[in-house]
Amino acid sequence: MKLDYLKDGSDDCPLVRLYEFRSAEIQRLRQSFESLASGASDHVALGDVESVDGTQLTFTRGARDRGVVQSGAQSFDVVLTPEGWQRCMGLLEPFCEPSSGYQWLCDDVGRIRLLVSHDGAW
Repeated sequence: MKLDYLKDGSDDCPLVRLYEFRSAEIQRLRQSFESLASGASDHVALGDVESVDGTQLTFTRGARDRGVVQSGAQSFDVVLTPEGWQRCMGLLEPFCEPSSGYQWLCDDVGRIRLLVSHDGAW
């Protein structure tokens, strides 16, 4: 799985992008979201990812949905309520099996968007 941050270049920017992944990697990501939704975890770092530009991404269980929050020059934290993480789990479901396409996660909150895309395009 690759990760990068696109500050500009499209009307959809700024965005954090996860792409070129295998179904097993999405299943592990979905399990991380499940642990945040259930309360088993409050904070999860994205592991086993190739950061193309030094971008780092973490996921946090919060009291309110804040979406993608920039915490440093190339560091981002996705902050959602348990219900928000539950929604993201559902949005990842199609990628758990071989498929194509893309999906915006937590698109309704925050200024920075989060994209999951097989080939990086949207």
